[in-house]
This record gives sequence, C-alpha cells and structure tokens, in this order.
Amino acid sequence: MKILKTCFQTRHGARPCRRPAAALAAIRTPSQPTHAAADPAGTAALPDTVLNLRGWCFYSLALLWLTVCAMVTPLMAAETTPAAQAARPNILWITAEDISPNLGCYGDPNARTPNLDAFAAQGARYTQVHSVHPCCSPSRSALATGVFPTRLGTFQHRGGVNVNGEKVRPFPSLLREAGYYCFNGSKGATSKTDWNFQVPKDAWDFIAPGRNSGREVEAIEWRNRKPGQPFFGQLNLFKTHQSQYGLRAPGAPSKALPEHRHDPAKIKVPPYQPDTAAAREIWSEYHERLSLVDAEFQALLEMLRTDDGLLDDTIIFFFGDNGHGIPGGKVWLWNKGPHVPLLVWIPPKWRAAGQATPGTVTDRLVSFVDFAPTTLALAGVKIPQWMEGAPFLGPQPGAERKYVYAARDFHDTSDFDTSRMVRDERFHYIRNFMPQIGWDAIDYSWTRAPYMLESWRRATLAGLTNPTNRQSAFSRSSKPMEELYALASDPFQLNNLAGDPKYAADLKRLRAECRRWMLAEHDLGLLSQYELYRRSRPDSPYEMATDLKRNPTAKMLDAADLANACDAKNLHPLQQLMQDDDGAVRRWAAIGLLALKTNATPARSGLELGLADDSPDVRMTCAETLANLGQTNVALPVLIALLTHDSGIIRGQTLLALARIGPAARAALPHLEEALKGGFERNLGSWGNVPDMVKVARAAIADPDPPRDGPLPAVVPMKARRLRSLP
Repeated sequence: MKILKTCFQTRHGARPCRRPAAALAAIRTPSQPTHAAADPAGTAALPDTVLNLRGWCFYSLALLWLTVCAMVTPLMAAETTPAAQAARPNILWITAEDISPNLGCYGDPNARTPNLDAFAAQGARYTQVHSVHPCCSPSRSALATGVFPTRLGTFQHRGGVNVNGEKVRPFPSLLREAGYYCFNGSKGATSKTDWNFQVPKDAWDFIAPGRNSGREVEAIEWRNRKPGQPFFGQLNLFKTHQSQYGLRAPGAPSKALPEHRHDPAKIKVPPYQPDTAAAREIWSEYHERLSLVDAEFQALLEMLRTDDGLLDDTIIFFFGDNGHGIPGGKVWLWNKGPHVPLLVWIPPKWRAAGQATPGTVTDRLVSFVDFAPTTLALAGVKIPQWMEGAPFLGPQPGAERKYVYAARDFHDTSDFDTSRMVRDERFHYIRNFMPQIGWDAIDYSWTRAPYMLESWRRATLAGLTNPTNRQSAFSRSSKPMEELYALASDPFQLNNLAGDPKYAADLKRLRAECRRWMLAEHDLGLLSQYELYRRSRPDSPYEMATDLKRNPTAKMLDAADLANACDAKNLHPLQQLMQDDDGAVRRWAAIGLLALKTNATPARSGLELGLADDSPDVRMTCAETLANLGQTNVALPVLIALLTHDSGIIRGQTLLALARIGPAARAALPHLEEALKGGFERNLGSWGNVPDMVKVARAAIADPDPPRDGPLPAVVPMKARRLRSLP
C-alpha cells in the first residue's frame, strides 16, 4: 500500500516516487538470511518454509502494487497534459510596475534599456498585450485567476472582496497541487499579492516580506525547492512605480546613478501633452527608473543563468502590470493605460511549434486573463472551466482574439468613475458611463505629478494646448459618452472620431461588442460601490453577478445609455425611471438628471422626492443636482447627514460631491470632519485616504480662485484649484 501511495503522491507533487528497483530492494526475498537483531517481530524462529512462503507473498504483492501503479499513472496523467509527465519547465514571471512599452526594443526614442532589448532579441516580443484595468490590483486579480475583475468583483482598486475558493482559485494553487514550488518574491525583487481579495493559504509556498516591511530578502528562493522540483516564481520590480518619480522640480539635480540618468533637454514629450520643462522632467525621471529596472532585471537573469545554470530549463515572462504612471497613462483607458510590454523566453527544449524563437515579434492580441491559462498550459496542468482566457503559448494555443477589453473604475481619492474599453487591431473604443465628470478626476496623479500637471494647466490657460484634441482633455469638466480612435493614423489617440460619419459603422460595431461583453460578464461595475458590497452579502460578488435580481445588468445598462446621452429630450423617461423598484436603476436615472445640469430644472419636484429615497446613492445624486440648480437650502442638509452614514463608502463619495459643488457648499464646512468618525464595513485600502478627501473638499469649498502664475501651490489645495478652474 505504501508503494501505491508514494506513486500516487508523485502525480500530485507531494514527494518523489520510489523507483521500482528501490521498492523491490526494500522487500526481503526468500534467499535472504534472517537475523534476530533485525527481527523484532520474532520471525527468525519460524520455519524456513513459512519464511519462504511469506517472502514470496510479499514479493508477489510488490509486483501487484507496481502493476497497479503502472495502470494508475496514465489515469492520473489524464488530468494533465503530456508536459506534466517526467520533467517540467520552471516558469518565472518578472513584473515591472507601471510601465508601458517604453523600452528600446519597442522603438521608444527616450529609452536606454540594453539588457531588456537583448533579452527580447533572444525570444518573443509581443506588441499588443493589454491589462484588463489601467491600475495594478484589478489587473493582478485577473493575472491570478484568469477572470475579468468586472465579473469577479475585484475592479475597484484595493477593494477587498470575498472570493469563494470553491468557485475560483488562483492558478499558483493549481501549480502547487501539480508539484510545483511556488514563490512570490526573492532576492533582488519584491513580492506582490495585490489581488483585491485575500490570498489563499494554499497559493504560495513562500511570500517574501513586503517592500514596506524594512526586511531585505537574502535568499534566492528557487534554491529552497526540493531537488528536481519545478518552480513557478513571481518577482516584482517596484522602482518604476508611479510613486517613485514626479516630485522633482524642473531643474533640480537627478539622484539617479550616472549610467541611468536621462537629460530632460533630450526627452521627446508625446504629443498628447504640452512640451513643458516639467513634462520633460517627469519623462526623464520615468526613463531613469526604467534604466534602473533594466539593470535589476539583468541581475535576476544572471542569478538564474550564471549562478545556478537554470536558464535552459526556465520559461521567463517580463511584463508590466499596467501602463506608465505619468498623467494620461495609468488609471486612464487611453492606450498607455492598459497597454504593456511582454517579452517571453522559452528554452529550445520547451518550445512548441517554433514558439518564441529568437527575434520573434507578434502583434497577436493578448489579454491579462490569458496569462493564467497560458502558464498552466506551459506547465502541463489542466485549465479549469472558470478561467475566461485562453493560452497563447504551449502545445495547444487558443484561437487568436478579435478583441481585448478593459475597465476603469475607482482609484484612491478619486471620483467614482466608470468606463469600459474595447480594442481590435484597428480601433480603440471607450464607453464613458460618467460623462458629467471630467477626465481630471484622479487625486493620486495630482499628488504624484504636481509640477507636470500644474505646468499643463498653465499651458492651457496661456493657449499653448490644442483645444480640439486630447491635449486639452484635462481642462474640461466633462467628457464624451463615447471615444473612438484609429490606431494606424492616430497612435497617440489625439482625435476622437466618435462623431465622424465616416466611422459610424465601426463605432456601431464596437459599441455593440462593448455591450455584448458587459452583458456576458454580468458586469458588476454598473452597481455603485455601496450596492456592490451590500448586495453581495452573504456570498460573493462572483456569485451575485448572475443573480438578475441583485445585479440587473441589462436593465442598468439601458438606464445608463439613456442617462449618458446628456440629452434634454430624455428628461421625461429619466423621471419615469426615478420610480423604478430597484435603487440601482433609480441611481442611473439620477445621474442622468445630474448630467443635464440646468436642463433638469423641470424635474425639480421629482429630485426633491429623491432626497428621501431609500438608496443613499440616489439621495446623494439628487442633492448634488439640486445644489447645482441653486437649491442648496434643501440639498446641503441631506449631504451633511450622509457625512455620518454607517458606510464609509457613502461618506467618502459625499465629500467628493461637496468638492464638486464648491463654494456653494460652504454651509457644510463645519461638518466635513464628521466623515472621519465611524469605521468602514470592509477592507478597502484606498479608503484610508478619506482624510485626504476631507482636505480636498475643504479646499474646493473654501480656497480662492487659482492663480494663472506664481509659485507652485500646495499639492492638496492644487487639486481643489484644478476643480475650480475647469470651465
């Protein structure tokens, strides 16, 4: 029985199977002498005939068990692919935070990344790889599970949600069950488990201390696996994160090593930004960090190749978790938000059908939901049904994608925004569900790129930006319902073609595909944050998504289409929707009335009724609309009351509503600190920034109009001034 158990455990990675010869040697044959010292059971006293008979019985049983093992092993292998048999490849993910394809091998004129460029020449370079969200934690949840965040419920940045492990599991758990040693972080790199849900205990053999722990990882973690055991590792390179640059004033000396320094005077600023000294400064800082990561990557590669001789047995992925952190990239759905580099090395012995041969460049569309199934396929592990992606490498790659998709939602102390993206080989389509909110709604960018954004604002005031294209996007207080960009003729996405009759057919096609995808995914992002967490109890957002009563996706999408048109002709239908039985639908009707601005005046009586709605989201939106119509006497008491709501989500969003109202909300100033009282009903890291929301609201309500010139204002008041300066 022990022999069978040992062989069974080998198929599941518990410990190496004994070889048959070794197993047989452990059984005493009839010709072996007996010794009392080694015979605690007293069998030496038995007659030789009995011993011989017993020995032959053991021998026969051993052969029987070995035969069973030989029969069972193919059955076990049916759960995996042939690559799982015998030796299997090591797989290493090396991720760099917040980078777009700004490497030399992608043709970036500012880049100096010789090591990554050389690595790309030895393998495959993918040109059309897209994250599923333009910020880290939603994207990493898709990397871990192969499920879109809008389906899993992980689309809000740092929004800790419950994920039912019986429904969805991270792929490292499956690799461990197949015998892999899985680690997250090692010497020369940090760990990253930013998945928006609690990491299951069975996901990793080892997780390195976080970068804020103050503890350095000294061990090269793949050395801690058992002899002959394959490994999967995720190594994170943090130095390109948005927080690592942007605060250096123009003209200040660089702190980078001489070999990594980039001269701001030689930087080429992309045309969607004004070419200012501050813009050149932040781009030079970003490229200095890229040069540093290039060196860190090479150090990891040398540990693998030179120190341990494992390069010929290790498949390596190098990629970014989302786009660059300079305004216009990360957290926005324009191309530089979700578009990332991907370089892949597959040793010759593990290449299938000539994949990733040296110098390969492919424009195959790849989504982050494809990474988990691809990794499992390369390891020879069966791909579970819950995964929504398909392998793009391995013995049996899936069909090439026609589209890739992405979502944009809440990020730190920002307005609650909702946008969706669909992209094919020719066009980039964006559907904005909050057109009444401008693009410049991300406070995090103001705290990380103050000099650059302030210079952008002043360039706009001085008439130095193009008012008709994306260069002036951050000076607008609203955005269009739809955006369409032709990628071949407009790679920087300057000109929105959504209103151009020549592209009407493409707009209609991509609009329909966006709706199809959202309905197929049961997109949870049409619910407010408050309703998402309230309605998903007691199970999980993933399970709640397909419950049409709790998540009426089609009904909400229809209401959003009506609301987002920002058309006064829709006033009556929106008023009718305010009577709907579902508060999530009424919320979209209220958003539509808010977007109509003064055209919503005829709906004033219905808005006043909405101040007593059961839904706090509806009360908040109706109050903001009435305040904009000059009815602060009835609106502000409702908003002030919401500052003490049990939900921290509602308190935070109320602060941002007051910030948008501005000086007209002055009566709320003495009450802003009340939003800090009480706890939060969930583990949402971003809501640790609610004190900043108080500061933003206070500054937006109380600060004077922004100056056109003069010294740089303080960071937090500057965001408020930005809100006040929008037309």
